[in-house]
Amino acid sequence: MRGAMELEPELLLQEARENVEAAQSYRRELGHRLEGLREARRQIKESASQTRDVLKQHFNDLKGTLGKLLDERLVTLLQEVDTIEQETIKPLDDCQKLIEHGVNTAEDLVREGEIAMRGGVGEENEKLWSFTKKASHIQLDRWSFAMLPRLASNSWVQVLHPLWPPKVLGL
Repeated sequence: MRGAMELEPELLLQEARENVEAAQSYRRELGHRLEGLREARRQIKESASQTRDVLKQHFNDLKGTLGKLLDERLVTLLQEVDTIEQETIKPLDDCQKLIEHGVNTAEDLVREGEIAMRGGVGEENEKLWSFTKKASHIQLDRWSFAMLPRLASNSWVQVLHPLWPPKVLGL
């Protein structure tokens, strides 16, 4: 029995050594795996950081491009508004010129009439006759001027609505 008992401690010692070596080997293997995990984590973080930088740069580029496109569109729309304004104001300018001409003609007629009436009847009949003839001719022109205020008050100014609904913008 004694021999068996002596063997037993040797076997136990051998088994303990083997277990220690296995544990050391297991520890080394786990250490390598931990190092692999650290490297994988580092690579993921580096890749995510690079991706963030690329995305930020891409969106900054997009913002720049969109800003340029929006600026160009704004210039186009402003030019369209200028054109519409000019086209809409032109008839009003024409109307104003006709009205101003009518005002000047009426002022001239008033002045001539006052001068003709000062002379009275008699030797100034020629002035009165000339004035009356001119006045009746101008009275006929008044009918064409009667429509001008209506034209000005009924003119419709086009409006551009630059605000598009989000659905049209794809938002």
